[in-house]
Amino acid sequence: MIFKIIFISIFSGLFIYSLIRPFYSSVARWFLMIGSVLGILSILGAEYTQLIADFLGIGRGADVYLYLSLVTIFLFVAFTINRFDALNQKISLLVKELAISNVDKNQKNKD
Repeated sequence: MIFKIIFISIFSGLFIYSLIRPFYSSVARWFLMIGSVLGILSILGAEYTQLIADFLGIGRGADVYLYLSLVTIFLFVAFTINRFDALNQKISLLVKELAISNVDKNQKNKD
């Protein structure tokens, strides 16, 4: 019983945190809100998870979490790849500007 109270308070804190904290992305906010609500529902009982599964047309409540975890992993990988591509573009731009400035400095030193 104590573990239910602890985890429900953690998920409730995460839900409140998702309402208060300013996020850059609304997807991150909704992900944290929905994840914390699903966490609370999974702790309260399997019948609530089964109701969600029935509403979504999924056979078992445990499958809801399996599908959500697969979607989460896919989104995490996609966002990570996107972030690395953006960083690569910024690094390339900085390297080009640095190379141009070094060439300009070398030409001034020669004159």
